[in-house]
Amino acid sequence: MTANSQSLRRCLVHPLPALCTWLLLLHLLPISSAFIPSASRSLAAPRWSAQRIVREYKVKSPSTVLNLSTENEISTNHTGSSALLTHNDIEWRLRPPEGTSLLDRCKLKLGANVLRLDSKLKRRSLPPVLCPKGGRAVLEAYYKEPGKRKKKIARFGITTTRGPSCDEIDTTIRELYNINPRPLSVAIGAIVYMFVEPDYRKLGIGSLALEVISAIHYVQAVDFTVLVADDNGSGGLVRWYENNGYSKAPLMQNVLGSPDGKYGVAMISPVSVRNGFFQECQIKWW
Repeated sequence: MTANSQSLRRCLVHPLPALCTWLLLLHLLPISSAFIPSASRSLAAPRWSAQRIVREYKVKSPSTVLNLSTENEISTNHTGSSALLTHNDIEWRLRPPEGTSLLDRCKLKLGANVLRLDSKLKRRSLPPVLCPKGGRAVLEAYYKEPGKRKKKIARFGITTTRGPSCDEIDTTIRELYNINPRPLSVAIGAIVYMFVEPDYRKLGIGSLALEVISAIHYVQAVDFTVLVADDNGSGGLVRWYENNGYSKAPLMQNVLGSPDGKYGVAMISPVSVRNGFFQECQIKWW
């Protein structure tokens, strides 16, 4: 075979892998659109983030997130600052909610990899985190102790879509934060549950999780996060949430499914994310 024929053959053969890759991307593009926001959609910051409220309305800074956690499921007392974990100790993973079929999980995984590959080929940066359509996800915390294998030590159920507001929520926001949003214009997110394995409580994991959830909701352009804190009337869990930026919201008890405090205390906080957070805290998604 002559040098010219070899060169011609390379020209004919080498484009095939790239062509096949792009055909695959085009075929799988609907899978990648299963995420919110999609890679092609620009991100919108929340209208009422904690930073804006503090800056413009002179309100003390709160933080993030319907939470049906009990006081025993997360750490409400710390043993000492030297024992607390940091984001450097934890690997955060965003996963589909419980009950998601294996096929749907595979689709999400494939779609995420398609988005990563497409962004790399186009030299376009991805958002720091993507959430699946469907409204729910689970945030998992993994920790590796010296000499041991990495293990899952906590999980937190959250909503991932911009839920609608209502009159009770609007009134609560006006009273707590001295702002007056347009009726029913505020976007709401929630924590559904929080659970930390017993051996890893009192290490600050709950506080770290609230910070991560707040950042996720911020990326999703959620304005406020709500929860229901159930501490069986002891007040410990409610105080812990207050120390982490939440405020009691008695007008929202019925809205959050806990009339007269039957299932706990309704609470609310504006979302927030500090500068450089996503450089310090890496969230693996799908």
